[in-house]
Amino acid sequence: MKVTIALKGTLKKLFEGDTERVFEVPDNCTCDEALQAAGINYKETRNFGFVSVNNKRVMIDSRLSDGDYLKAFSRVSGG
Repeated sequence: MKVTIALKGTLKKLFEGDTERVFEVPDNCTCDEALQAAGINYKETRNFGFVSVNNKRVMIDSRLSDGDYLKAFSRVSGG
């Protein structure tokens, strides 16, 4: 199945200038598995925050469907 992965905030640099890319991933994979297919290990990615699917915040182990739009956001901090 195909999913679109978009990176937001400081994570954008991981796609070397692209804001989003389409990836072929296994059927019924998780957000984590899709990110790994894109070469992103969220546990080792500095400032990784959270993910959303089709503009709804979800858990990293949520399952994806064909055509989903996965966004990964960097951690936000303020003072």
